[in-house]
Amino acid sequence: MSQPQIVLFPGAWHLPTCFSLIIPKLEAAGYTVLTTQLPSVTDKDPPKDLSADIATARAIVDKAIGSGNDVIVVCHSWSGIVVGSALVGYSKKEREEKGQKGGVVSCGYMCAFMAPEGVSLAESIQGPPPTWWTVEASELFTLTAGEHFARLTDSAGATFYNDLPDAHRTQWFDKVSRTHSVHSFVAKATGASWKQIPTHYLICENDLAIPVAGQEAMTAMVKNMGGELWTERLKSSHSPFLGHVDETVAWIRRVAGEDA
Repeated sequence: MSQPQIVLFPGAWHLPTCFSLIIPKLEAAGYTVLTTQLPSVTDKDPPKDLSADIATARAIVDKAIGSGNDVIVVCHSWSGIVVGSALVGYSKKEREEKGQKGGVVSCGYMCAFMAPEGVSLAESIQGPPPTWWTVEASELFTLTAGEHFARLTDSAGATFYNDLPDAHRTQWFDKVSRTHSVHSFVAKATGASWKQIPTHYLICENDLAIPVAGQEAMTAMVKNMGGELWTERLKSSHSPFLGHVDETVAWIRRVAGEDA
């Protein structure tokens, strides 16, 4: 049986270049890998909800499925909210029931947000924005007409890449967008595809962006709601695909069904 195609979604502020260390290793193992920039990662005309991100996610997953391929979807950080909403109806089982070939056979969440339908990322955090990013003219997640962007501060690099040497930390922080649509942080999830799609979660124990307790709370929530979920743990920062490349590749291959 042919290998599933892999679709990777970067998190908030991040571009597909963040996966440039793991993609060649996955391709060398025989996988076709697709990734894309999500519309909320922008410095102009920020989306006002999740609909543009969801549409973009579905388009690339549709491309991966093609004429009937199996697909695994791997998301990082904020993009977990997008994936949970976008993949409703995309599981292979659901598609087969509608007479369609192929579909998403499993998902991998890398220290990523998981929220029930009707709950936003902001509600998951339950408090003011962290100190390493700011919202225009706002102390909380209450929006007014002029507030469109969540802007990274200079300290965000140390938050994202705390297990990288200083030079590498600077190198990768230079590649991110400093602005992201804040509306996608307060927009409510429109679905919870992890109720139907088998899911793997990589808990990053040294994550300063989403503390391990938050990751554990989300995975417990999914299990309590009936989701089929397996967890693994890695002593990594918020960016395992940079600081723990081989371990992350091996984990993704396990998500794909290998005993890598």
